[in-house]
Amino acid sequence: MTFKFIATIVASTALYLLPVSAQGETQLLTGAYSDGALKGMKLLRFDAARDEFTIVKSFEAIENASFALYDSDNGRVYVTGEADTGQVGAFRLSEDHLTLTPLGYVSSLAGSPCYLALSPDKSRLAVANYHGDIVAVFKIDAASGALQSNPDILKGTDTTKTGHAHWVQWSPEGDKIYMVDLGHDEVRAYPYDAKTGAIGAATSAFKTPVGSGPRHMAFSPDGRFAYVVTEYANTVIALKREAGGSLSELQTISTLPADYKDKSFAAHIQINKAGDTLYMTNRGHNSLGVFRIQADGQLKPLQTISTGGDWPRFFLLLEDEKRLLVAHQRSNDIRTFHINNDGSLAETPVKFALPKPVMILPLK
Repeated sequence: MTFKFIATIVASTALYLLPVSAQGETQLLTGAYSDGALKGMKLLRFDAARDEFTIVKSFEAIENASFALYDSDNGRVYVTGEADTGQVGAFRLSEDHLTLTPLGYVSSLAGSPCYLALSPDKSRLAVANYHGDIVAVFKIDAASGALQSNPDILKGTDTTKTGHAHWVQWSPEGDKIYMVDLGHDEVRAYPYDAKTGAIGAATSAFKTPVGSGPRHMAFSPDGRFAYVVTEYANTVIALKREAGGSLSELQTISTLPADYKDKSFAAHIQINKAGDTLYMTNRGHNSLGVFRIQADGQLKPLQTISTGGDWPRFFLLLEDEKRLLVAHQRSNDIRTFHINNDGSLAETPVKFALPKPVMILPLK
């Protein structure tokens, strides 16, 4: 589907007072898939006192920015170029956030790079490629921040069907790299030596039901549990982390209401800093699922709420966890929700028009 946009982008703002504790401004980078004249990332300012967005600057040279990471310690931004011939780029971000200086693009070695992760010591960048079932782990030049060539390549051993790497992350302890493979219905773990950067052979940490399509995973803040969202089965699987790196199932819970029968595809997942609330999005049903994380790691449904737009591919909990922002890829907007004391969400009338947003990156 092709979209046409007028040149002026308008933000709708809510006309109500907010608690003093919610006041403050946050700067955000947003990314979108390129489509004709539509390209680039945008720098936004979000004023929590007014629930108001403002476009500060556009970085039009950056195309197909479906995911990005910010290394605030070193002032660097890493961005996927999600296309058939995938790339990942490195940039230096100025202190005022108004300038992104290119440090170079490198091939991601497969198509559609869709997720990035930094090693705990910020020396390596892992890139999950949806096409090719490949995670490429690049060394980062310590002085410049540029990505070095000849990355380590992480693949599975099953060649009987096509894999789709959709998520990658270091373990909370930094001794393993976990990869979620949507095509092989599997979470894999690779031993990682933080001193040398050496990566060991893959082991299967957990197998999801065939055809469920595991997409993203999140660790609990204390590292005891992990949670996998499945794109096709529309479930969240609660897992206990075992000493050797494997994951054992505690519970599988649906992300959709029991009476919903149309197609939907689960997308993103995030856990709050307290580790007691899990949020995830449903594309198709166009909703946010909110779950209470109990002491034993299992989930209790707390709320299912409409996102107020179409195709919520990504969402972001702001640093103070008083706001949750949802990026709607198809209705071309970002919606704002307030977070209640119990972790549930309250909708607001705030809708910020933005072409095809698929990523929101906070700049601390």
